[in-house]
Amino acid sequence: MTDTSERSREAGGARTHDDLRRRFLLWIPAAVFGAAAVSLLTTAYRFLRPRAGAAAADADPRGGWLAVGRVSEMGGGRPLRRAVTVERRAGWSLARREQAVFVLPGAGPRVVSAVCPHEGCEVEWDAGASAFLCPCHDSRFGPDGERTAGPAERGLARLPARVTGDVLEVLYEPSGGGPDAPAVQG
Repeated sequence: MTDTSERSREAGGARTHDDLRRRFLLWIPAAVFGAAAVSLLTTAYRFLRPRAGAAAADADPRGGWLAVGRVSEMGGGRPLRRAVTVERRAGWSLARREQAVFVLPGAGPRVVSAVCPHEGCEVEWDAGASAFLCPCHDSRFGPDGERTAGPAERGLARLPARVTGDVLEVLYEPSGGGPDAPAVQG
């Protein structure tokens, strides 16, 4: 005796309900494995590819320089606190964060980071003491950013700065010193 599916194929080549169900059940694992493979390949590509931002930075005429503010608006005899927006890339995520910097008074563009080199807390300017004070561990820094007291082993990081037209720009690059530590300029 022949199977009903064999009879139906011999009769006219029409597929039965059982044949369609078998084929469907065979395609389910293939679809699941295919979706997983596409997901893994997409993730690997986004993580391992060369950073798009690196190519854009090369094409950027500013070359990674961040605008701090207009030079004509910065004056006076005390450090001015300003913020720059820094981009950090970790894998395929991009985080933008504002970082505080201080523009120092005097001749030429001088900018220091507001990040304490000891534990990464943000320092504040104390006009009465004419010094930068770290609220976390009481490190003190002079008006030029140099360490005067406390557990910090060095002064505030001096950042490369330049004036383009009437705009003060700073180069703020992370280093290995902490999550917000800028590159130190000697």
